[in-house]
Amino acid sequence: MPLLLSETGDGVTLLTLNRPEALNAMSVKLFEELTPELERIASRRDVRAVIITGAGERAFCAGNDLKERRDMNPEQKWAQSRMGWRVNQLLMRMPQPSIAAIGGWCLGGGFELALFCDMRVAAEDAVFGWPEMTLGAYPGAGAGVILPRLIGRARAKDLFFTARRVDAREALQIGLVEWVVPRSELLDRAYAIAEQIKTTSPLGVAAVKQLINVGADLSFDAAGALNDALRRPLEATRDYAEGISAHFEKRRPVFRGE
Repeated sequence: MPLLLSETGDGVTLLTLNRPEALNAMSVKLFEELTPELERIASRRDVRAVIITGAGERAFCAGNDLKERRDMNPEQKWAQSRMGWRVNQLLMRMPQPSIAAIGGWCLGGGFELALFCDMRVAAEDAVFGWPEMTLGAYPGAGAGVILPRLIGRARAKDLFFTARRVDAREALQIGLVEWVVPRSELLDRAYAIAEQIKTTSPLGVAAVKQLINVGADLSFDAAGALNDALRRPLEATRDYAEGISAHFEKRRPVFRGE
């Protein structure tokens, strides 16, 4: 049975972490399935948005598989951590927006996976945390880099230093997630966001995603230069001409990513 389920329809790919008996924990094999799938999606013009969720009712993802890691030597553990970092970088760099649909436990490496998605929808039963902080380490796939950028340094330190659990309500309050919905509405809300994304320009979305992700860490002048470098080529695209024509013709534009 595949550990990753991938279903694409009408411009949206749903990726489901499929280890419900292990709370969808990230194993080496799951990383090996997820990495090439994200690479394939990134190259597809027909995919406009990606939703990532977990199978079953108990967890989005409970982090790296500790049973598997228990028998690893330090080099093998580090190699697995690099797999997680690679997946998270792919999520940030792929042109399509990604949406994490989070229900139940969202811990450690699973929490990192959600943070590197562009947006997060949480069910009311979602719980977030960093168990690594009680195991003699800290999250190794980029959480220490991205979490302060999302919620600020002090709040990130609070979550790391205390290893406390955060429920969905607090996650919304401090900016860990953008929406909290009843569990029965989780995927519906994620798909509704994806449908709204599909009405916009794929080239514009890809460019502004890069500008936000990279430009936020640059000086104002450097970010402005990046803005110009990303924006100017859009002027000559067929999609931009189509968008303007559709505006005056009072119809929905048909974007082709060209």
